Amino acid sequence: MTKLKDIAERVGVSISTVSRAISNDKNRPVNEQTKQKIFETAIELGYSFKEKYSPKLNHNVTPVKQIACIVPRHLLGDHPYFSQVLEGFHDQINELDQLQVIVRTADEIAGPDGIRTLIQEAGVQGIVAISWYDKELFELLDHLKIPMIGVSFNDEELSIPVVDCDRIYSARVAVRHLIDQGHSKIGFIGGPPYSECMDNDERYMGYKFAMLENNFPFPSEWIINTHWQVNNSYSMLSDLLSTYPKEEWPTAFFCASDMLAISAMRAVVEKGGRIPQDIAFVGMDDISVAQYTSPPLTSVRVPKYEIGRGAAQFMANYLEGQYPFLPKVLLPCSLIVRESSTFDRRSYNSVS
Repeated sequence: MTKLKDIAERVGVSISTVSRAISNDKNRPVNEQTKQKIFETAIELGYSFKEKYSPKLNHNVTPVKQIACIVPRHLLGDHPYFSQVLEGFHDQINELDQLQVIVRTADEIAGPDGIRTLIQEAGVQGIVAISWYDKELFELLDHLKIPMIGVSFNDEELSIPVVDCDRIYSARVAVRHLIDQGHSKIGFIGGPPYSECMDNDERYMGYKFAMLENNFPFPSEWIINTHWQVNNSYSMLSDLLSTYPKEEWPTAFFCASDMLAISAMRAVVEKGGRIPQDIAFVGMDDISVAQYTSPPLTSVRVPKYEIGRGAAQFMANYLEGQYPFLPKVLLPCSLIVRESSTFDRRSYNSVS
């Protein structure tokens, strides 16, 4: 079945541009030449137009609910994680008969006036926030009684419906895997959630839970808050490895994202360490490049595409009043074991 991603790749535009063209977004229209090329490509690839998206349709025939998807600008385009979430979201929207979506970046709707304009001019009835949080605007949306759900949120402090994966449990599984390999001094590399408090990050919670249930102490000097900057993961770990002798290094790290893990792995290699013999690594997300690192990175596979589809379906159900309370829909993850963590220290220590 042809997807928006297929059309976008053929035309050479973003998925959101294809979505805006096919949904006939009047508030952020696509120029006619590009729009025509998108429709021609869609027909050529056998894309199945829903009636409300057909270029020949009188849009008054089938009433639909208008929603907005708000995403930070840096997460659009070919992002290794969120492009798959957005693809799943768009695909499910196009399979539903009751929703039409417009995509906006957080910059475009910045401030109360921007969100009010979006609601009034576009007739928005619900908002999907993909890894976007603005305390003032969230409070305004609540005051305006606009239904809202969060996607890929990892902060226990936020009280809105969420569609995500079970990050606490997944982090526990990742750390348990390292423990099963004989590790006890396990570091953590991650960042804070929206509340800016590391203790509220679900991956950090899962890491701590796994350490506590095994009565392992927290190596506080090896808990690295990168503020989600890949460069910080590399530079901060490099500095720490230079500060401590090799025998005092942790033997493993659980990293809250694959991108943080990949840059940290480079720091270890440049400081003369071997992976996984000296330091083992487990990441999270299982982005496509994880299998091609040297050595290939063990990672928690997050169902990114399914999270996007689930968010679209959730919003459709939410607007129909199917959730009288604030649920949290958590999809299961799986650990994909590769060479970055498959060195059994128990047999190594017994030989030593």
